[in-house]
Amino acid sequence: MDEIARNNFLKKFSENRHTEQEHKLFIKWLESLPDEEVEILLEQYGDFFKDLPDQESANHSELLAKIEAQIDAAETEDASDHIIRPKTPFKKLIAVAAAILLLITIGIVFRNNLIKEQTIANNTNKIIPGGNKAILTLANGSQIVLESAKKGVLANQQNIIVNKTADGKLVYDASQKQQDNAELQSGYNTISTPNGGQYQVVLPDGTRVWLNAASSLKFPVAFTGKERNVELSGEGYFEVAKNRAMPFRVTVNHSTVEVLGTHFNIMGYADEKSTNTTLLEGSVKIISGNNQKLIVPGEQARVNGAIEVAKVNAAQAVEWKNGNFNFSHENIETIMRKVARWYNVSVQYQGAITNEGFVGTVPRSENITEVLNALELTGLVHFKIIERRVIVMP
Repeated sequence: MDEIARNNFLKKFSENRHTEQEHKLFIKWLESLPDEEVEILLEQYGDFFKDLPDQESANHSELLAKIEAQIDAAETEDASDHIIRPKTPFKKLIAVAAAILLLITIGIVFRNNLIKEQTIANNTNKIIPGGNKAILTLANGSQIVLESAKKGVLANQQNIIVNKTADGKLVYDASQKQQDNAELQSGYNTISTPNGGQYQVVLPDGTRVWLNAASSLKFPVAFTGKERNVELSGEGYFEVAKNRAMPFRVTVNHSTVEVLGTHFNIMGYADEKSTNTTLLEGSVKIISGNNQKLIVPGEQARVNGAIEVAKVNAAQAVEWKNGNFNFSHENIETIMRKVARWYNVSVQYQGAITNEGFVGTVPRSENITEVLNALELTGLVHFKIIERRVIVMP
């Protein structure tokens, strides 16, 4: 594809006038390029949007920087002896990643032309993103639906005050706790998010936890004794309050993460292949059966019987907490599990589905049609929505 043809395609694409055949030819041509020419193309892509209005041009400059950062991260991962290699050759991966990022992040298509030639859904079938939804189960078995509960004091358990703040957090205030007794020690609360839900809780020791969709955290009303023990199902990001006298332990899927005070993310959904602990700050010990491993910031421990440690871009593991889907060389089935949890939909597959790795970042605040269109624009996969069922097709 020469420069004139490429510029014509990008112009048609920005105006949503391109055909599916033109799109496929563009990706096929991109896959054939040497790595250095892919980088040149990315620079030219940035130049292509110089004539856009100032705000849109600024947005695309920021997106271009993200594209380059993703590719730099991919190069670093490929050189590591500890990382799981992508299934596709690296040159092809970087080309496909570039194509996906080019097409996934063009906001013009989503803002101005989403309705045109849409194959996913019509205007009457909008599936909105998740939000702050959770149920709190108290030690006596009573339940509080947090999204509809008024702000202020929700419960008083053994002088532990449970508050819902104005910004929608759940905060346990242990400042009035007077004694360390057996009754207090045996009382547990559980906060559970549904599909399409997330929530933040501040535990009695000051530890902050963000729960992703379809997750739960069981914890004592007050931390007593020599340890702070909680149980996680699903995914949570932890900022653990430092207390050298009382190690903080998270039990998830028959393994334990032990810390003194640190920041880390645990992904332990039952339908995923492994339980992944990603460390952002401090150090944590992973315990599974008779195996133990210590990881440092920028590493991820993957537990599936054995414990494997890999160097990763740790910030990508917590993009969900920051309001984004982050796809880092992930196949469509992995991506759709994230989509299903957040939008509370079921997923069905038809035909031979691609196993290519997708790379890109899409806001979780978008309607599901925008997320699926972003993936569909790569030309590698297509979707159809029937009520709350998403059908994935080649």
